Amino acid sequence: MTTPIRRRGPYRFAAMAVQCSWCRARPGELCTNQRGSVDRRRDVHSARAADWIRVMSTPCPERICQAPAGQPCTLTPDAHHARILAARIPTTTTP
Repeated sequence: MTTPIRRRGPYRFAAMAVQCSWCRARPGELCTNQRGSVDRRRDVHSARAADWIRVMSTPCPERICQAPAGQPCTLTPDAHHARILAARIPTTTTP
């Protein structure tokens, strides 16, 4: 017998779907102070918010998702790992 997938509610802050590059908070966890002892309850670190904007401006390359830029990934409250990796790859533009 299989159990249905439990859908999690939306995060307090949308940027919680990616890992914080400043305090290393995992996806779904609140950002913390430098010592990791106190949660930030009013916002997330600006580095995490910038990473989230970068991820959301990239279309999801995951075959089962194919979420366009600006739309959240389907099937999960987190961003797909492939989308996060695609957002980190620098793009080249020619003038």
